[in-house]
Amino acid sequence: MASLQDEFSIGSVLALKSTVRIQYFNQMWMSVFTWCIFSSAVIYSTAAIIAFTTLRRHKLGRFYSVMILLMGLVIPLSLGLLSSGAIAFVYKHSNFSMVPIHAAMWGVGQTVIHAAVGFTRILATL
Repeated sequence: MASLQDEFSIGSVLALKSTVRIQYFNQMWMSVFTWCIFSSAVIYSTAAIIAFTTLRRHKLGRFYSVMILLMGLVIPLSLGLLSSGAIAFVYKHSNFSMVPIHAAMWGVGQTVIHAAVGFTRILATL
């Protein structure tokens, strides 16, 4: 008789397969972090493209898009890694299993919060 649960893989987490149950700490951490870095790459690369197209004629402004891309990597590699570990820690020690859609919601949610905080910091300096 075939098992109703599929084996864990990053591809199955990104494909949001509902038959995958994420039970171990390192799998939870990796799943949430993968979604955080993936969604961050999408949002920050879109912002960098918009910044480059609008500031392409400016002498120094065109390099602002490079800083946006750099922050799109630094934020998930530092804050995203720590907060993904905290989320995985709470799930593991609460004896909860995680499904890929929860990992996606946590990862994308982290990116939205990080982007909102970054946006409000810029507005505060104006």
